[in-house]
Formats: sequence, C-alpha cells, structure tokens
Amino acid sequence: MDIRNFQISDLDDVLRIQFQSFDDPYPVGIILDLYNKGAGFLVAQVGRSVVGYIIFWIREGIGHIIAIAVDERFRSMKIGSMLLENAVDILKRNDIPLVNLEVRKSNILARKFYLKWGFKQVKYCKKYYSDGEDGIIMRYTITNN
Repeated sequence: MDIRNFQISDLDDVLRIQFQSFDDPYPVGIILDLYNKGAGFLVAQVGRSVVGYIIFWIREGIGHIIAIAVDERFRSMKIGSMLLENAVDILKRNDIPLVNLEVRKSNILARKFYLKWGFKQVKYCKKYYSDGEDGIIMRYTITNN
C-alpha cells in the first residue's frame, strides 16, 4: 500500500468511498474546490485502486481534518491510521501545533478511532449538522517527538 498525493484521476474512487462512508457526502464541487485551493489531500492506494483518503486544511495556524474515509472492504487494516499519521507529519513539518475535527455524535467508531489516536473532545455542538444531529469538536496536540 502507498500513501500519496491525490490526483484528479483519483476523483471517481474518492467519490465512491465518500458515498459509501457518509450519509451527507461533500458535493464534488466542494472536493475539487478544496483541492484547487491547496488543501492537503492524500490517498491510500492498493494495487491500482484508491482505498482511502484524507483531506486536511491549515487555517489560522491550526490544522483541520475535513474528511477521512476508507473503502469498507479495507477497513480494520490500519489504513485510516496511516492516512492520519501522514497528514499529521505534514502538519508537524509546517509547525502546526493543533489539529481539530468535527465528528457526528452517532459515529461511535470514528470517535473511538480518534480517541485511540489521542484526540480529546473539546466541545459539544447541539444541532451542528444540517440534519440536526449534534457534533463533537475534537482536538489533537502535535508533539515534537
């Protein structure tokens, strides 16, 4: 498996993974806009197939994980951790001390994944999502180790 930068030719695979992973996936226009505006965008590739991706952004000196997803056939294989590790390494090289993300209250698997990784729950947001579901803001402190 390789972790590499996203290429436009990966878009169909990213959209496929996104639609199987999220109830309210980002429209393709937003994904392309993030890419065109320089967001960090990494993919995990096995053979010729993209099996996961992470999109992240630096704003006001803080890293933000916008989306991370892994093809359901490749989950529980540490691909999400490898994507997150690579993103954090990039943020660290850019002297970014903190990483924030938002996660749905109902997404227990993702919350456990982030807690295992060392993220802390820092804020609870009532009706954060467009469908009225509550969200949780989580934060990770990047160490210099």
